[in-house]
Amino acid sequence: MPFFTLRAHSGCRAASRVLPFFLISDKNMFMFIESRNNKIYREALELKEKNARDQKGLFLVEGKKQISEIDGGWRARALFVSKDYKGTVPENSFVLPPKLFDKLSSTKTPQGIIAAVEKRVYDAQEILRQNGFFLILENIQDPGNLGAIIRSAHAFGAKGVFISKGSADIYSSKAARSTMGSIFKVPFINDIDCRDIMKIMKQEKIQTLAASLKGKDLSQMPAFKGKIALIIGNEGGGIQEETERASDFCVKIQMKGGAQSLNAAAAASIIMYELSKNT
Repeated sequence: MPFFTLRAHSGCRAASRVLPFFLISDKNMFMFIESRNNKIYREALELKEKNARDQKGLFLVEGKKQISEIDGGWRARALFVSKDYKGTVPENSFVLPPKLFDKLSSTKTPQGIIAAVEKRVYDAQEILRQNGFFLILENIQDPGNLGAIIRSAHAFGAKGVFISKGSADIYSSKAARSTMGSIFKVPFINDIDCRDIMKIMKQEKIQTLAASLKGKDLSQMPAFKGKIALIIGNEGGGIQEETERASDFCVKIQMKGGAQSLNAAAAASIIMYELSKNT
């Protein structure tokens, strides 16, 4: 896996920020980092914080399976491997002592391999040109829920996900890890205003379906023709009233047991499954 540096390629639809990582020789080699004061290591460590991820246009992806999912328009900029990693160490890796690697990791049981990946910027109009269903996520604050929804969106064939301001950072370690690699498979746009994207969707004749306790039973959901966007709201409060009023249709999931509600990821998955039958 080759690693380049400093700037995104002009032809790549990736974040166009200046990147801090350095050039590694095209020759097959490893670089050993032994000190926590190493500049490369410090820059990688900073990526655990949102401000640094936003500034540098990079985020960390942990684990062999998730790293193996990196493809398409995504670009890995550096690869960090623990000295006690049990797998084959890829060429052009930075090899770290276990103590340094564990500090870079965000899991209790590190898998021994982490990639610094360049963020990707998608175009909303390109996403909405596709036929099928989309997701609008409003104030999803739990990163595990956000990642799980992205994973389900990939599983059920969603064409794109729009994540509102106030939601968890999809590039955080927990959110990205919870997608199980689906972050690289489903187009998404961060920090959107729900009302703005809904206006655009109405212009594009895309119907909107909101998950709401005030909605009709899911079993009564009509068989939508054409494109549709599912709106999933905050884990505790649901979608905002203004968003609900602007929606074309609202549905709820009947629960025969004693639970008062489902978490956002479970509710989204159930409704996406139903939508996938007709799209």
